[in-house]
Amino acid sequence: MSDTAAKAIRSPSYPSMSLRDALHAVGKIELVYRSTPVDRETAAKLIGYSSLSGPAAKALAALAAYGLFDRAGKGEARVTPRAVAILHPANEDERRLHLLEAASEPPLFSELRDRFSGIPVPPESGVVTYLNRQGFNPNAVRPAANAFLETMRFVEELKANESHGPNVTEGIESSTSKVVSDETTFGGAVIGDLIQWESQGALQFPKPLRVRFISDDREWVAVEGSQTGIPMSEVIVESKASAQKTPPTFPLPQEEESLSPAQGEVEWIRSRLGGDTNVRLLVKGDMGPKEIGKLIRLLEAQKLVLEED
Repeated sequence: MSDTAAKAIRSPSYPSMSLRDALHAVGKIELVYRSTPVDRETAAKLIGYSSLSGPAAKALAALAAYGLFDRAGKGEARVTPRAVAILHPANEDERRLHLLEAASEPPLFSELRDRFSGIPVPPESGVVTYLNRQGFNPNAVRPAANAFLETMRFVEELKANESHGPNVTEGIESSTSKVVSDETTFGGAVIGDLIQWESQGALQFPKPLRVRFISDDREWVAVEGSQTGIPMSEVIVESKASAQKTPPTFPLPQEEESLSPAQGEVEWIRSRLGGDTNVRLLVKGDMGPKEIGKLIRLLEAQKLVLEED
């Protein structure tokens, strides 16, 4: 395989959250288990997921990327000494030192800091352009850039507060005492849940919609009335499905289920005419000026019939 081909499929290994968010998450685990090993599924539930789903695994991997969470046997992990030193430091210098080390731990972040040496918080457009030129997966570029930039802003806040007390890190420590009441979590949806979709900081639905489908890898969900896949990691569960009943499914209307043309047919036109009226024209065989003329005459005749009725 050529270097160009290899670069084209390169996908960055990056934390799925910023260092600040990772500290809040690991604080939830440390609050209950301290430094003792914990089952990974239990850890996932402590940080807001219903199971060890794909998004939950990414979140735990993000903690590990910063050196805050590490494996401790088959299916288990534990909060690291670095995380404990940040959450319960002997002094502020120790906390700041470990925070700065954590911010530099992910290899991609080190690469980006070298690329933008001398710029504490690089412009987002510059980071995105650099990652794109490196041939990273387009779906990963924006999340990777956001995690890096948020972490760099956090680092700059730490530096700015060096002579003004532990204002920034106090926010991290206090979060461990209130995480149990934190109800805003992403992922963990099941069929029948009412969900909201948050993308790039904005809610996408006018009102919560019910989940009708979840992909086998639990990376994607679909809601009633839509065939659009929604990333599980961007889902906020507003209301859980009833535990006493089997979660319902929500099949799309029959006309939407049979979207694939039959053998030999070609979809020639699809359009919304207004309100709930849609038109879809399937053609089998040739469709030239002669055939279009006949179709127009047929439609005009049908129009006259309807007008007379």
